[in-house]
Amino acid sequence: MKKIQISFICISIWALLFVLTYASHDTTGCPSKHPDAINYDSMTIKLEENFNQAGLNTTLWKVGDNLARTDQQFQLYTRDNVKLEDGKLVISAQYNPTILDGKKYDYTGGYLETKGDAGFKFKYGYAEAKIKLPQLQVQDSSFPAFWGLPADNSRWPYSVELDIMEYCNVCSGNDKNDYVYSAFIYGNRQQYGDCRIWYRSPMKQLDFTQYHLYGMLWSENEITFYIDGVANFSYIANNPSNNPSIGCPIVIPNREFYLILDFAVIQKSAKPEQYNQPKQMYVDYVKVYDINIK
Repeated sequence: MKKIQISFICISIWALLFVLTYASHDTTGCPSKHPDAINYDSMTIKLEENFNQAGLNTTLWKVGDNLARTDQQFQLYTRDNVKLEDGKLVISAQYNPTILDGKKYDYTGGYLETKGDAGFKFKYGYAEAKIKLPQLQVQDSSFPAFWGLPADNSRWPYSVELDIMEYCNVCSGNDKNDYVYSAFIYGNRQQYGDCRIWYRSPMKQLDFTQYHLYGMLWSENEITFYIDGVANFSYIANNPSNNPSIGCPIVIPNREFYLILDFAVIQKSAKPEQYNQPKQMYVDYVKVYDINIK
């Protein structure tokens, strides 16, 4: 029945929009209208941060300092885990027992968001970061990410979350390899009751000793995540959820988001010996482009 429903949705879109060609990459059901490969010449730069100044641009960035985003937060975000080095942003996580407001945090990590003095937020476009990730040990607790939250309502872990890149080797069961993936998390209690989607893209192995490009193309009816400029997975509006027990459709956000770079620690796998030296994520640049896609 689900395949019939998806086919009906796709056929309806074809009939309405008279679309003749589609991309070939994987999606949540309907064919994608986003390209299989990013064409930078077709876009206009809106934000470019190259981290080549003497100090962090606080007009754009706000750094988490003694920050725990939720009561369940395992690591504490501290300013000393965010620095600039040789024209790169360096975000760290480390074993560093710290007490804040009577609670002990064994690990600290780095966190920054585009909510500085002027800040930056956007609705629709292509966001991309060039990142080098650390080599992980077996069952490593490291969890660096590049993601976004709504500018008008940063309730987390509810509301909407767009995970452009998450890096993990304890997120795939017994598989001991390192992977990157993207995720689209959507929760709208008012519209769908207690409906929540957690829809993860296929996991991908890369040479993590090198820099790679992690991007998100966001238009009115679709979100596509890219790795090195090539589409990895698309989320299409009105396709069914990947959780049949919930049954709510995919809804593409239509509000402004801000961007986040952070290095967290996963509690269930954390071991002090994994952090004899701080783990580090290097960011060469962050860019956002305007697009002309509906």
